[in-house]
Amino acid sequence: LKLLEEAVLEEQGREKAIETECSADLTISANIPEYYVPSPEQRMDLYRRIAAIRSAEDSSDLLDEMMDRYGDPPRPVLALLDVALLRSAAARAGVADISQKGERLVLTLASFRPEAISAVCSMPKYRRNLTLSAGETPALSLRLTPKADVLQCALDLVEELRLADTKENENG
Repeated sequence: LKLLEEAVLEEQGREKAIETECSADLTISANIPEYYVPSPEQRMDLYRRIAAIRSAEDSSDLLDEMMDRYGDPPRPVLALLDVALLRSAAARAGVADISQKGERLVLTLASFRPEAISAVCSMPKYRRNLTLSAGETPALSLRLTPKADVLQCALDLVEELRLADTKENENG
């Protein structure tokens, strides 16, 4: 389907939009345990399908299917679905990589949008905890509070970036 889409765009004289891919390396347990899905082939198929999740609807559909087939999912499976949603949202917000380094959450930016970044950095909840490293590859670093839910912090920050970028595009 991707090749067909590219061929159609090429025929129309338009270029394929370059999609940002985002990787995530967080210190949370996010996997499909063997006791939940015993078959390695089925687990691999689920990992592939989870990696392709692009919306909450995709996630919900796959979760419903897994519940019908395997029963209630354990916490690591739910976390894996949340990480897939985070990666998708982050890619749309222009984030290329999310990693946790001790008490810091680092978002490497695929594109530098100063107004959006400035708007997020100046928010009261981030004022003393969020810093920008504007080097060859710009990155935002969020200092995590003890016992913070790293996944929720990442989701919140990505959403704030996306909203700030949307406002910037509407005003710009």
